[in-house]
Amino acid sequence: MLLLLTVAGCAPTSPAPTAPATHSVLSAFSALTAPFAVYDSTGRLLDLAFVGGVNIPRPQLVDVDGDGDLDLLLQEYTDRLMLFTNEGLGDDGLPRFALASRHYGGLDVGEWSRFADVDGDGLTDVLAEWKASYIRFFRASAVPSAGAPGRRGIQYTVAPDTLRDATGTAIFADAQNIPYIGDINCDSVPDLLIGRITGIILQYHRSAAGPQPVFTLDTNRWQDLEIITGQGSRHGANTMALADYDNDGDLDLFWGDFFEAGLLLFKNNGTCREPRLSTHGIRFPQLNPVVTSGYNAPAFGDLNGDGEKDLVMGVIGGAYDPNRTTVENLYFVPRTAQGRYETRSRQLLGMVDVGSESMPALTDLDGDGDLDLLLSNKIDPQDRKTSRIYYYRNDGSDAAPSYRQLGALAITGAYHYAPAFGDLDGDGTEEMVLGSFGAKLSLWKRTGLDPRGIPQFNRVDSALVEITRGSNTTPALGDLDGDGDLDLLIGEASGTLNYYRNDGTIRAPQFTLVSDQYDSLDVGRRSAPFLADIDGDGDLDLLVGSDDQGVVLYRNQGTKAEPRFVRDPGFSVDVPPLSSPVLVNGQLVVGNAGGGIVWMRPARHQDR
Repeated sequence: MLLLLTVAGCAPTSPAPTAPATHSVLSAFSALTAPFAVYDSTGRLLDLAFVGGVNIPRPQLVDVDGDGDLDLLLQEYTDRLMLFTNEGLGDDGLPRFALASRHYGGLDVGEWSRFADVDGDGLTDVLAEWKASYIRFFRASAVPSAGAPGRRGIQYTVAPDTLRDATGTAIFADAQNIPYIGDINCDSVPDLLIGRITGIILQYHRSAAGPQPVFTLDTNRWQDLEIITGQGSRHGANTMALADYDNDGDLDLFWGDFFEAGLLLFKNNGTCREPRLSTHGIRFPQLNPVVTSGYNAPAFGDLNGDGEKDLVMGVIGGAYDPNRTTVENLYFVPRTAQGRYETRSRQLLGMVDVGSESMPALTDLDGDGDLDLLLSNKIDPQDRKTSRIYYYRNDGSDAAPSYRQLGALAITGAYHYAPAFGDLDGDGTEEMVLGSFGAKLSLWKRTGLDPRGIPQFNRVDSALVEITRGSNTTPALGDLDGDGDLDLLIGEASGTLNYYRNDGTIRAPQFTLVSDQYDSLDVGRRSAPFLADIDGDGDLDLLVGSDDQGVVLYRNQGTKAEPRFVRDPGFSVDVPPLSSPVLVNGQLVVGNAGGGIVWMRPARHQDR
């Protein structure tokens, strides 16, 4: 597939007590989705392991590449769509997808998008949220696609103006509401439905096509609906889809609302040309409704090739504790041969995902000589009173890893756990320094493995360090003064760094505050540091994750004993918000807002 966009108008080492192992890497990295085997706690092989996790997926089913099957477009973050191409069915009967793009076409789609043939030329155009909740139009046109028989190239041209109605008035669509576009009355003209937070729906029809289409308002209360959800008195942010789910020849309405834990079906009791929707919504599927944290985004299409319309539903998270759906939030609900809809999966895409705001650490926790993975979250979906740290045992080697999630460490009681490892007492075994939502960092000693093979830890200091101000402590260990012991850098919510020098010894650490705004370094918000020798010159450089600046590299232009960190403007990696980096064996491992991992190798490696 070819896709263009034009714009009109506007090798591992054992950790030493003096410093972490050093690594020499390139300044450019490429992301990999499944470079080696990773299994979840059920033994499922995760074929999209390092996509990064999702919390608020907004799905669409579109044949993007023109090969006759439906691909999956998924929005998790503002202004970008991920494209997953359809790879057929797996042995379990579930659809399989391959990640084709993390930012499809470079399209800046705001908070929502809708794919539909707006101008009637047979190609799928895009409507999307624009600044101030107006609507942007991307017109699709075909281009030659050399060397790809049966596939087409698509070029998108952005209209110079916001979508307007026949009077010249800009059409407004709330950023939190996802409208619908399609032929709702079988007249071969696209219609636009826009939900309001008051529970009513506006109906427009396209009255002029071309590079800048025009829509005319038909009614500001389509089908006379006023959709009230929750306890019978609430309206909220909403999504919708229209689909002939029962094969009776007309389109029915599916409504997801912030205050509705299910997906509401408003059945069409009329015809396709003259719809007549029931005024009372019922939860769908009728025999066994989906019930989530609310604000559910439906998309319908035949994904398993049986000719029936299946449901893919993203859980954006509404009024019913969205923390509990930060992992199980992309439903596959196919229509069976008996005409019933049954939930087959709540995690359609197989990826590493522990919830939200993940923090990784890699070290040898079971003593077999290879690096195991720990991944913490902000709030655990299964126990919202605490964060948890999940253990992925490496059953392979450092050269050919194979990770399997065995469960969580028996450490609870705080949010935003952030682990870092180093040998602080010189016994050859690494201790864990653990940050959390508060200002204190605790110290933990590994004591062995439990019957399941999960590492056990004993807390030896509940307040190893307490930062002077701020929260969301994220520790990093390294010898910053060249005296042979491990010092401590601590990131925090404000985006600055705290430096605690180790004035003890390699066997008895004693941390002394040097600066709570170290070297005036500031990444804006939620700093997450990691120390490593990036360029192989024998001193420690600094990687810092952040909320909205990605991973920042500060190269040490001083010495091993007197570092001077200078930001490298040429270092750039494409990672999600709230990034938390770890560098091991020349590979960059990044936790992020989605609760998963982005795994990156130097750019000379090919993504797969």
